Amino acid sequence: MSEPTELREAAVAYGQPAGTAGLPPEAARPEPWSHPWHDQLGLLYHRAMAEKIRLHPELRRMAVENVDRWILRNDYPASVLHALGRWRELLTTASLEHLLAAMIDPSEHGHQARQNTPFAGILTQEERLRIRDEHEKAATH
Repeated sequence: MSEPTELREAAVAYGQPAGTAGLPPEAARPEPWSHPWHDQLGLLYHRAMAEKIRLHPELRRMAVENVDRWILRNDYPASVLHALGRWRELLTTASLEHLLAAMIDPSEHGHQARQNTPFAGILTQEERLRIRDEHEKAATH
């Protein structure tokens, strides 16, 4: 990433209308495998995870268990522990709709929250690979 504003521009671009893959318009697509490209991929993963959680709300428990296990390790910086605590609060007290909105928040705040995501294990390897391959194809075509 050459400029600090690239990240913010890419995060803002997340919310723009796009094609079926949920990506920003062609002009806003970052170079494949760049930092902004990975940020967009993270948002696509979270959109897929949010849809799975919408269909199977019991998956929230998996994320809570991840947070609890990671916090018990207590070897993370305070900023990560704080972020995990915020996710835990959302997972255990927020309405399903509020949680899902936080997961796919296209703002810079949403991007920052996704840097410490507790949703490991929600998507299968096959689902992750499909999303990544579609994202890569969209960026190169």
